[in-house]
Amino acid sequence: MNRFIKDAIFGAIGGVAGTFVIKKTMELVSELQSQEDKEIEKRLMKELPHEKLARVIVEYGLGIEITDETKFTLGTVVQWGYGISWGAAYGILRKEFPQVAKAGGLPFGVGLALLGPAVLLPLFNLSPGAHRLPLSAHARGLVSHYAYAAAVQGVCEIGDALEESVAHHPGQTKPEFRRIS
Repeated sequence: MNRFIKDAIFGAIGGVAGTFVIKKTMELVSELQSQEDKEIEKRLMKELPHEKLARVIVEYGLGIEITDETKFTLGTVVQWGYGISWGAAYGILRKEFPQVAKAGGLPFGVGLALLGPAVLLPLFNLSPGAHRLPLSAHARGLVSHYAYAAAVQGVCEIGDALEESVAHHPGQTKPEFRRIS
């Protein structure tokens, strides 16, 4: 199999794990935010960015008005698709540019945390400019994106180890992997 495809597949699988991890990390870290900071964010962002993107695509792109339930569902699809796509990119980048994988993916996680809120979200009018959000929101994003990158890195390393094991021992299995009859 082509190395880039394999790395992208490992990364995409890692992206699934990373998306789960980032959601849980954001929930946990948001509990540490002050009520005032949460209210500032709520006032500035009437919709979550992934839900807003889903709504804009469907309502403006297709001319179909959607319910809040549909917006939530489509937003979830956008969120998971985004996480899986960045995971696939990470899977390739970590081999091409090993620096992004240092410290469990720290450079990649920090880069992603900065790229989204500071550039992509405001560029597509999905959130206010990063300068308007409280510092605690940026801290939450930074910690969460690092957790995401670490999860993707971990899955990629497991994939590499499994591939190496199979490559060095084709046709052989360890006793613990043999079927018990």
